Amino acid sequence: MQKIYKQLFDLNRSLVGKDNDKALEIINSNISLKLYKFKSGTKCFDWTIPKEWKLNRAVLKNLKGNIIINSNDNILHVLNYSTSFKGIVKKEDLLKHLHTNPKLPDSIPYRTSYYDKSWGFCLSHNQYLKLKDKEYFVDIDSEFMNSHLSIGEATINEGCKKTIILSSYICHPQQANDGLSGVILLLYLYKLLLKEKKLKFTYKFYFLPETIGTIVLLSKKIINPKNIEYAIVSTCVGHGKKITYKKTFIGNHSIDNISKFVLKKYDNRIADYTPVGSDERQYSSPNIEIPCASIMRTPYYEFDEYHTSFDNLNFVSLDLIKKTADIYKKIILLYEKNKKIVSKIQGCEPFLSKCNLYRKISVPGHNDESILRNWILHLSNGNNNAIDICEKSGYSLDKVGKNIKILIGKKLIKYLF
Repeated sequence: MQKIYKQLFDLNRSLVGKDNDKALEIINSNISLKLYKFKSGTKCFDWTIPKEWKLNRAVLKNLKGNIIINSNDNILHVLNYSTSFKGIVKKEDLLKHLHTNPKLPDSIPYRTSYYDKSWGFCLSHNQYLKLKDKEYFVDIDSEFMNSHLSIGEATINEGCKKTIILSSYICHPQQANDGLSGVILLLYLYKLLLKEKKLKFTYKFYFLPETIGTIVLLSKKIINPKNIEYAIVSTCVGHGKKITYKKTFIGNHSIDNISKFVLKKYDNRIADYTPVGSDERQYSSPNIEIPCASIMRTPYYEFDEYHTSFDNLNFVSLDLIKKTADIYKKIILLYEKNKKIVSKIQGCEPFLSKCNLYRKISVPGHNDESILRNWILHLSNGNNNAIDICEKSGYSLDKVGKNIKILIGKKLIKYLF
């Protein structure tokens, strides 16, 4: 897997382009993919698939001819999707087109300008501080060509009523933790789940350019929200001791409750949903509303190396990615195991006295068993499983499970499937 990681890392991947196709070829050599291709200019909801950006060269020199920046040294040195520009510019004008990260003064920042025509360079802040000349020579030669956006899909257990989406993105060049670690995790996870028998959900693994890729899948109805049980976006899983779970926009969906239950055994942090981050925004959009979580280690917004040249292969741990894949598997299989519960009684709550489940003499108040039983009956609406009931009622799984068996035995509730 280390070899695949490096092969993917070295490609100059972006939203659209031949290196994205090469990335999917590498992934396809590891797991079987179905490939989707969509032409530049295709409308997808409010978005349009962009053209392919081809960079021929990007060089910054002083007027003596000494090279200060060369994109051949690192693709991050040029603003991703930079337009062409050639000529002598004054220092004060050049500075408007330079991007640095003073927080990590030796790192090259990763910056993009996908949907705005602009040119620019990225360089270390220490390089930036050495720019003393009054004028510089800029030579950026780039092209924008009609091409196609590529997406890879791998499937396990095709044909079930409900599907679970597991996705990560391939568009960030020279970024090992942000995005690419999620791709590697999904390769591990695919092989782990492939060994499982009698799965009740279909699993779709998507490898795509961030944001626009998910929007394409949704707009072209390759993903139908009505058929989706939940989704997880995998990113930033290669660095950090603590597991961070970002909730769905619902906040107490079954995937939220089961994840919290599993993660109690690990050093973890539970974060509320916010409409920023990765593709959880797209899955959670109005009129889409797929419950989508993200399971990370140190999140993108908390490590200084994020979107810099320091997010490299030395920054990540393959062992941590494997361990995180095992956590994904535990969560997924526990979700498989925990069936949703539905009432068998039409209308209001059941008449418990005829089942010998209500006190003989009415007295003020209720004991714990009575309260728990009422919680189970109240939550038996087809949307909750035993762990959901634990989280929402505050009772232990042992007590909840015992009382579910009693109520099923009395034919008051049943498992949905």
